[in-house]
Amino acid sequence: MLEPSAAQTVAISLHEPATNAAKYGSLSAAGGRVEILWSLTADGRLSLRWIESGAPAATPPTHRGFGTRVMENMIGQLRGEVRFDWRGRGLTCEIDLPLA
Repeated sequence: MLEPSAAQTVAISLHEPATNAAKYGSLSAAGGRVEILWSLTADGRLSLRWIESGAPAATPPTHRGFGTRVMENMIGQLRGEVRFDWRGRGLTCEIDLPLA
């Protein structure tokens, strides 16, 4: 079970890359895909990984958009961390959130 604030943060943290993937990333290309992995760590943290493949060439954005800033702020308020890696064929996003 997730606390409401963690559940809302997870929902936003999946919605934002999904929207961007549909517009520009792997979900905008035939054969593109998204893999979402999650696990609970031994120290009680939620680890989420968003991995795109088959996307058009990915380049880091020149500025942080509104959705990314909202996502980063929500994760930060919960003492979590987020990392973005714009690889050649899609975005990888790693999110780490404490659950307690």
